[in-house]
Amino acid sequence: MRCHLSGLNVCRGLAIVVVSGVLAACGGSSSAAPEAAPKDGEGLPHQLAGWAALPDTARWPGPVTGQFTAAVLGVTPPFASGVPIPGFSALLRNDDGSWTAMADNGYGAKGNSADFVLGLYNASINFRTAADASKTPGSIKLNSFLAFNDAKGFLNDGKGVDLKITADYVNYPSNTTGGLVFADSGIAVDARIRAGRLLTGFDFDIESLARAADGTYFVGEEFGPYILHFDKNGTLMGDPVPHPFLRSPANPEVLGKGASITLSGSRGFESLAYNADRSLLYAVPEAAPSDPSLRPVAADERYLNIFEFDPGTMRYTGKNLVYRKDGAVKDNGVVIGDMTNVGGSKFVLIERDGFWGAKAVIKRLYLVDLKEKDADGALKKTLLVDLLNISDPKGIGGQVSNMPVGKFSMPFDSVESVEVLDAQTLVVAIDTNYPGEDGRKPGKPDDTEVITLRFDKAIFDRSAK
Repeated sequence: MRCHLSGLNVCRGLAIVVVSGVLAACGGSSSAAPEAAPKDGEGLPHQLAGWAALPDTARWPGPVTGQFTAAVLGVTPPFASGVPIPGFSALLRNDDGSWTAMADNGYGAKGNSADFVLGLYNASINFRTAADASKTPGSIKLNSFLAFNDAKGFLNDGKGVDLKITADYVNYPSNTTGGLVFADSGIAVDARIRAGRLLTGFDFDIESLARAADGTYFVGEEFGPYILHFDKNGTLMGDPVPHPFLRSPANPEVLGKGASITLSGSRGFESLAYNADRSLLYAVPEAAPSDPSLRPVAADERYLNIFEFDPGTMRYTGKNLVYRKDGAVKDNGVVIGDMTNVGGSKFVLIERDGFWGAKAVIKRLYLVDLKEKDADGALKKTLLVDLLNISDPKGIGGQVSNMPVGKFSMPFDSVESVEVLDAQTLVVAIDTNYPGEDGRKPGKPDDTEVITLRFDKAIFDRSAK
């Protein structure tokens, strides 16, 4: 069963269409205990096939950044010698064997990331595929960077979604306490940001990436949440597309016009995935709306909608699927990390909790078929692998994760990217939330780790429509 919306989004030059109703309940239990960790052997037969990492000390040339974030884990900002890479929130495979990688807004909040330029890295990944005496991962090399920009001036033009971005300020706006009231920092905005209207982590919190057949990019973000469309050169092609009813605390309608908050902060579009023939996009928020009346099941926070979006018309279709996360019914801390099409109507999703290191419990890959639903109307899901209990018979991981011999773990907070490598292999990458998390080695900021998981049987076929 699908839930439907009668309203459409706001497009540039069009009037707002009011949502005339709320989502109908799609069934589901009103109470349940938190999910237990999968038992050893659950999931589908697999093994670690490759491991690589970009050191936390990696830097890329750019404006001085980190001027509004605090020292942690031995790292003292600002970063004048180059821009740190705070992990990969999205990862796409390129035809030439390289990878397109996207970091998020920088330092985790609107108020501390105005000096962090958003965009895409081209990367080469040399996976370690066998045990090695060094017990270290293979290497990741950053080859180039494409900055996202508003060179055509769609933002802060008094039309559509109207945003004053960092490039419109003389001095960086900031808030070092984590709030949403911003002050003049007294530090001049870098001339390159102003001249190129480069977009920063103050403007958007980008989290998910889909590449169209024409080489343009659709990006899902969290401050709106919005869907953004960029050309091959990283230039914004039109106004951000707002959701019909999801509004985060950082949404300009909330900040400037007093609109109600319907989605908790940092719970926007963590995934944006094409269907098999690229005619539709599926936008997936991290969690269900904070307003119970807008949830698929008002009293059960496990249920959330997957929103169908037509990239041809730049509108939400109003046809939505229902997905049921693991975790508790109330105060559910499990979120969606990513979703990607793996052929036909099949998709893989990441579920993760907000913990790292020894406290991490839920880091899982699930397989769903959009044509198959459980009795409650939610998509039927099959566990592929528990990322805290990965089979590693070759010893590729070298037991760096304090796992038993033959096992490997991804004990990170933000496991946020899954991509298809071939019919039997998935690639998984993390956002490190640099420099504040130490899931791998206590006291040391996490490196950006990327792994390949090979399954015993061919499961993934993107040629299937």
